Amino acid sequence: MTHAATQPASATTSLPKSLANEPWGIWAAILFVVATLVTAVVTMGVAGLVVVMVPAALAMLVLLCFIVFG
Repeated sequence: MTHAATQPASATTSLPKSLANEPWGIWAAILFVVATLVTAVVTMGVAGLVVVMVPAALAMLVLLCFIVFG
């Protein structure tokens, strides 16, 4: 009696090493920011950039302070 047939075939495929090391969270954040900027421009015009980018810039400064000063 052989036990080779009792092991299920693996359904997952392994990613290439270059894709496995990709910082997907950072790419998702960049995509979110770009989509937000496009939505702001489409809905509010150029003034939408100011409405979105001023709080975003302040939030980036706060995040940078958290990273630097810990």
